[in-house]
Amino acid sequence: MSDTMLQSTLRELRTLLVNPRLWTVFAVVVGLFVLTGPFGTYERLALPTRLGYWLILHATTWTTALVFVALFDVMLANRMKNRLGRMLLGAVIASAPIGLAITLINAAMRETPLTLARIGDNILIAAPIAIAFCLLTWLSLSGTPTHAGSGRGSGMSGPEADAPSTGDGTAMPSTGEPENTQHPAPRAALIDRLPVEKRGPILRLEVQDHYVLVVTARASELLLMRLGDAIAETAPDSGVRVHRSHWVADEAVDRILRHGGSNPRLEITTVDGATIPVSRSFTPDVRSRWGDRISKPQP
Repeated sequence: MSDTMLQSTLRELRTLLVNPRLWTVFAVVVGLFVLTGPFGTYERLALPTRLGYWLILHATTWTTALVFVALFDVMLANRMKNRLGRMLLGAVIASAPIGLAITLINAAMRETPLTLARIGDNILIAAPIAIAFCLLTWLSLSGTPTHAGSGRGSGMSGPEADAPSTGDGTAMPSTGEPENTQHPAPRAALIDRLPVEKRGPILRLEVQDHYVLVVTARASELLLMRLGDAIAETAPDSGVRVHRSHWVADEAVDRILRHGGSNPRLEITTVDGATIPVSRSFTPDVRSRWGDRISKPQP
């Protein structure tokens, strides 16, 4: 595995592990298994042992599935557009190590035989469990839309989300409000992907491995998506792509330096203190848009 893929996988795991809804689902599932005691654990294991058994088993299986889901999500990002499809494939592959883990845990805590036949049976049992876990994970992360096939409407909240619409999707004014009520100005769909505490005017976008770093006036956040898709979701905010790895908003430009010499080039300094190189292919766009902000050549 390359360092880039490893870094991207670790970032994906971090994104999954810091999601509080995922841990809420985990706690609920473990609690249900402890209370109901399926597969004979209620009769054979005392409550403390049953709690330890299901906590260890779920922690092991969920962790294994998470690693495979994150790995395949990153590894196939450029080959399979559908994110759920990538995650499901990782979950299916994960059923083999999960089945082995279940067999080993049962052998240690329930003294069941450790045989190849039992491992095979547990792999078959683990496959639907891993798929169900993958779907739970995907649903727990679906509060913000993903870059594959997600529409802006899924991230809406408040009055705009509840308003009735016409056949073409245009929101109709509510009959319970005066017709001259002020409605919020439309905002970039990309903002709806960000945690609430990090939402604000978008300053710039930057490619980092398979991720896009979204820098707002309040904070920054890594999103697993392509730069082109992220740029498309910045509307109605205005800006321009200045490099194959960078997009900068109009209000984010602090100054533009022109480095002289036989091969002059432009370099943008943004209001958040970043220095962004301008590719030659995008230089005409930068000159056309922000030509009045270009300073004298630097030695």
